[in-house]
Parts: sequence; structure tokens; C-alpha cells
Amino acid sequence: MPYLIIAIIFIIILSVIFSSFMPKIKTKKAYDELLSYLKQTDLNYSIEKIKNDIFDAKLNINSTHYYIKFLNIPAYSEIQINNKTTWELKYGAKDQPGKAQPHKRYLSELSSFLGTDFGKNINKIIIVFPKPKKIVKYINESEIIFVNSKTDLYGTRILTKDNFGLFKK
Repeated sequence: MPYLIIAIIFIIILSVIFSSFMPKIKTKKAYDELLSYLKQTDLNYSIEKIKNDIFDAKLNINSTHYYIKFLNIPAYSEIQINNKTTWELKYGAKDQPGKAQPHKRYLSELSSFLGTDFGKNINKIIIVFPKPKKIVKYINESEIIFVNSKTDLYGTRILTKDNFGLFKK
């Protein structure tokens, strides 16, 4: 019996450690992929990691300023944009076509980034990883558009590692 209790406590400790460090590791990987992409280009850039709750990195390319927020989501998930600061994540259906996503949550970690006005010369970028199945934006109750990297989302753009080409302009 004491071995069972020790095993359960050990499993709980491991799961807490795993769940707290994995998002940081994935965010670092996405940052490294962005840095690797920038090094391969001939762009005049400077990038700086920022330690605050609003955004994760500052990027300057040819006197254009970007504030970047990294968003780690489950695989095969969908992002639904309801308004400027209310974004919803739907997930759990795996890669089964036609199956509705059984779980959803609001992306509250983005609300401060989305709601902050940094000024006219600052571009806001959200880098989502892994790539979601789809990203949709509600225009009104009956009209939906599919979002890509060129879609303006209330002054914010959303990218995946497949379309860092937006920085080339």
C-alpha cells in the first residue's frame, strides 16, 4: 500500500512538472524557428525576447516594428475569432473530418495583447503553433470568413511557421 501511494505521488509530481515546462519548451522552439527563418533571409532585422505578460518578442525589420505573441495550441484545433479581444479555441476532434470539436475555451492569454494599442507604427503578430486546422472570423451572426496571414484581425496578423514570408513584404 505505501508503494502505491508513493507511485501515485510520483506520477502527480511528474505530470505537474511536465505540464509546466512543455509550453515553455514549445515556445522556445517556435522562437528558434522564427530566428532560423530570419537568418536565412537577407533582411536587416533585430529581435529581442521580452519577459512580460503582454507580448513575447520585439522584432524590427527595416525600420518596421513588430510585437510578437506566441500561442501554443493542441494539434488539429480550430481558432474562432468573435471580436477584437475574444478568441476561442476549439479542440479534441483529432483529424476526423466532419466531427465537431467537443472541447472549447477562450484564449484569455491573448486578451491583454489584443486589447493593447501600441501605436500606429507597431504591427502585432500572433504566431500559432502547431498549425491549426482552420481559423475563422465572425463578421456578424451569419457571415464567417476564413483567415490567412494577410487578413487584418483588428490590427493583428496571425502566422504559423509555414508563412513567415509575411515579414519579407
